Amino acid sequence: MILRDVMDQLGEALKACEGLRVHPYTEQRIHPPMAMVNLPRTYRFDATMARGADDIEIPVTVYVGRYDAESSRNTLGQYVDGSGGLSVKEAIETHTTSAYDIAHVIDVQFLVSTVSSVEYLAATFRVRLIGKG
Repeated sequence: MILRDVMDQLGEALKACEGLRVHPYTEQRIHPPMAMVNLPRTYRFDATMARGADDIEIPVTVYVGRYDAESSRNTLGQYVDGSGGLSVKEAIETHTTSAYDIAHVIDVQFLVSTVSSVEYLAATFRVRLIGKG
């Protein structure tokens, strides 16, 4: 797999979530609702013999504004839902690409993230990708 292509294609997949701003790289400014495809946590070569497949785990973070607790929860919840028009999981797992063969959203973790002195509610999805080595 080519890392640049993998990250770009994850970004393309996320564009299925209408209204979500998407960056297939880490950005210094947040304009919610916004998703960023981060550099891999792990990149395992040779998941199968003779360079048959590699295995990458990439975090994808979605940021929403922290206006009030209920609206932030409701906004972020639409992206965390397992299915639906704004579901990150559905967008990633149903996207067709030649950059990787299999995409699986493993889980999601929540946090309050401060960027440039502004707090955001964020959800970081662990995405596992398998593709040709």
